[in-house]
Amino acid sequence: MVKYLLETDVLADYLTSNKENYLLKLMQTGICFTTVLNAAEILAVCENDSEKSAVRSLLDSLKVLGLHSRYSLSVPEFANKTGSVRDALFAVVSLINKLPIVTLNVDRYKKTNLKIIHPQEVGV
Repeated sequence: MVKYLLETDVLADYLTSNKENYLLKLMQTGICFTTVLNAAEILAVCENDSEKSAVRSLLDSLKVLGLHSRYSLSVPEFANKTGSVRDALFAVVSLINKLPIVTLNVDRYKKTNLKIIHPQEVGV
């Protein structure tokens, strides 16, 4: 089965969009992963208990990967290929776990040589 590593923008799109959503198609075609970092980013912007509940429900439907300390050893490999340490760390998660990154902003990781997928490409 296909596996995907979802970037925060895909999760936010699911939570805020009223149209047919990319995440549903991704979940129908494969196993969806994200990281504790992405979970924290989404939870940090919740303004009330209802939003937190929606985020928790979303996270319960995904496989949330932790960040092992050894991942930091590979960050330098991506430090000059991404815009931030955060993005470099996310790229390391993709590399180590052999998961393609799914993001609405494919340019964000284009210099990494990792497999990057825009959600529109899924199921095409």
